[in-house]
Amino acid sequence: MTEKSKESGNQDKKEDARIDYQVATTLWTYEGQLVWSKFNAMLVANSIVLAVIGLGISSQLELPIFTIGMPIAGLFFCAMWFLVTKRGFDNYVYWIRSARELEERHLTDIVETVSRGGDFAAGKEVQLTINGETRKYRMSWFGRLLKVEWASYLIIGVFAVIYLIILIYN
Repeated sequence: MTEKSKESGNQDKKEDARIDYQVATTLWTYEGQLVWSKFNAMLVANSIVLAVIGLGISSQLELPIFTIGMPIAGLFFCAMWFLVTKRGFDNYVYWIRSARELEERHLTDIVETVSRGGDFAAGKEVQLTINGETRKYRMSWFGRLLKVEWASYLIIGVFAVIYLIILIYN
């Protein structure tokens, strides 16, 4: 194999890596949007269930559908909401790690965005050069205090606890 064909093969591999990287980052972005779309849909569904329970409890009719059936349905929705959210975040992290792997394996001489982003999220200092000036950045401790994923689970848990309280109370 000639030196020129080796160089051409390396260029082809680098171009393939760039395309793979672009696909991974596109899927990462898409998955992030999908996670929040599903989360918002389930938030609305659970809010409607709570509103129906509230209307049923505040009315003079004591129907078991409002005091027992709807809280049980709400708990079921919370379980589904948790599973859908967990799967979405797992996929989201997979695409981030896939992009990072491609970046570190094939593109380190060109791109460090995802690798540096991982360090930034972990609270490590990163350097960015903008207009020829290098600046150091670090995510604050407060910014790292609660991950968005865990905050999402906390919100789901609050709804589940409300449904349990309604079941126990009635």
